[in-house]
Amino acid sequence: MGGNAKDLVEMAKELAAHSAVDKHVTKDVRVLGIGSGSTVVYAVERLKALRESGTLDPGLVCIPTSFQSKSLIVGAGLRLGQLD
Repeated sequence: MGGNAKDLVEMAKELAAHSAVDKHVTKDVRVLGIGSGSTVVYAVERLKALRESGTLDPGLVCIPTSFQSKSLIVGAGLRLGQLD
């Protein structure tokens, strides 16, 4: 695969993550589990943008499933919760 194919894969991941967040995370959602993997970066990016635009509940608590997702939540300035 060349550089263009890699770019297309990343674009597809971003589109999938943004679409999933837009479809399933509404203002009524108060607690949200944040998983792991390469696509979760784009999901957290979208959550941050929606929170900043006022589309999400400002008290939304994000529960990380890994160190990676915890770092992303904190880095995005989202409210961090605990699994336990």
